[in-house]
Amino acid sequence: MILEEFLSTSFQNVRSSKRTDELHKVLLDEILNANPDLAEYTWKFEYQLQEDAFGGTFDIDIAGFDADGDIRVAILAKAINSNVNKNIKNYANTTIGEAARLYYAPRCNSIEKILFVSVLPRVAPRFNTAGEVTGFDDVLSAKNRTKLDDVLQRQYHGIVDTIDLYFDIDNVRQQNSKADYQEINVSNLTPVPMIW
Repeated sequence: MILEEFLSTSFQNVRSSKRTDELHKVLLDEILNANPDLAEYTWKFEYQLQEDAFGGTFDIDIAGFDADGDIRVAILAKAINSNVNKNIKNYANTTIGEAARLYYAPRCNSIEKILFVSVLPRVAPRFNTAGEVTGFDDVLSAKNRTKLDDVLQRQYHGIVDTIDLYFDIDNVRQQNSKADYQEINVSNLTPVPMIW
């Protein structure tokens, strides 16, 4: 499966672990294709770090380990489809907090990169509790009003990065309910960049 195929059904089973597992697999494939040097690491999904910087456990969506078993890359992934604008500041706060929890964790002394990867439509539907479309979010505009990169650069000097992969939902404004998005056509997906 490729990322575009995942996205075509990404409105289905939004809170399901199966959807999350599929996202992690296709995202790692895309990252490794764009960054073949990372193939030297052993990759694990849903890795539970036993002690984060706050003294608790922390689940890393995709973790890359070197031959000595040290975590070198931590990838935290989100595929957000709807009601994006109302949560955009919370996503920023979560990113900053999770970066600290990982960066300062006792077992993460050798970490080379912490990546927050978000897969987002450029225009996202907003739904009410009945599943009806109530409007559309301009996700690019919302993201531009909530810039994290400068803060993360000043705090972590390039070790913590965000990658936003945008796509278009074809005919996004012509749908009336959540049910209309169960199978979508996507286009113009941002390619995964070189990480470093």
